[in-house]
Amino acid sequence: MTMKKVIGVITARMASTRLPGKVLKKMAGKSIFGHHVERMKNVKRLDGVFLATSVDPKNKDLIEEAEKLGCGWYAGAEQDIVDRHIKLCERENADAVIRVTCDSPIFDIESASRFVEEFKKESWDYIYVSNMTMIQGTLSELISCNALLEVHKHYRGAAVSQYIKENMDKFKAIGIEIDIDLCRPEYRLTIDEAIDIEMIRQIYEALYNGNPLDLHNVYTWLDDNPNVGKMNMH
Repeated sequence: MTMKKVIGVITARMASTRLPGKVLKKMAGKSIFGHHVERMKNVKRLDGVFLATSVDPKNKDLIEEAEKLGCGWYAGAEQDIVDRHIKLCERENADAVIRVTCDSPIFDIESASRFVEEFKKESWDYIYVSNMTMIQGTLSELISCNALLEVHKHYRGAAVSQYIKENMDKFKAIGIEIDIDLCRPEYRLTIDEAIDIEMIRQIYEALYNGNPLDLHNVYTWLDDNPNVGKMNMH
């Protein structure tokens, strides 16, 4: 039996509507994209890490950064984000992707590793965390190539798993629970606006020592520094 192949895919582009070029802004000596790559490379049993970007010429610097970091890449249609994932799966012969957008520079490595482990044991269409919301910026998700192909018949936009979530009966999905200490919806660790970058930069500058931040330590530090934790509450 051939071992199933899972790749890590980071969706990123330079032309963000609110914060153009945010993915290459620096935090603790590395670009925001660089921190995503480092975290993805620490997901256990992953078979490669890739950037999924668009053909927009503005992404040239981002592609160069990916190459410098030893991260593969694919540039596809600006609007058809689902297709970018499918093309990467087909080109790399992958059975599934661990998917994260480039606005989650402290996404949880442990749950992503569990997704890979679950998928290599048994084929699933979709694996997600059931006891915490993705909107806070700390979670990834696993989507099989077959599920991506099905999604693509109905949808192409940025919320890649939306169609799956709305039609769970059509997919073989499993939710896993993470440590209750990591369920902290009161903190927003996603980058949408300039204030988010400032907040997360403060976390990185306080805690980063050249290794991926541990989410437990991040929450402990935020509890001890409520002024930082509240910066982006609006």
